[in-house]
Amino acid sequence: MSVDQRLSENHRQTVASFCEAWERLDVEGILSLMSEDAVYHNVPLAPLTGHNEIRGFLTPFLSAASACKFEILTIVTDGERVVTERLDSFSLPSGDLDELPVLGIFEFDSDGKIKQWREYFDLKTWVDKGGPALG
Repeated sequence: MSVDQRLSENHRQTVASFCEAWERLDVEGILSLMSEDAVYHNVPLAPLTGHNEIRGFLTPFLSAASACKFEILTIVTDGERVVTERLDSFSLPSGDLDELPVLGIFEFDSDGKIKQWREYFDLKTWVDKGGPALG
């Protein structure tokens, strides 16, 4: 296996672990896979930078959820980034939000931590499926 293939596989495993941390509703587990200065851009919203901002967004959302599932339909890596096509589902106090189509792009620092995390989804679909206000 080449160095690029090993790097791609390591990044792919990091993203799989990241999605598993979401399913455990584990904010600190999510953050442990991200660099301290990571940028999270939930594309319909403004980007968040660093653990404190990202934690401030994720904690209330995941604290309200009783379950989360990230079904990865496609995962592709090119050595520098991992791209996932997913169906994300959440059990929230307002009801279940099932199978929100999401495209996630993850880029990594030299330590193998996620430094850029961009999520693309349709905000209208989020609202139509019963998702709470974001932002």
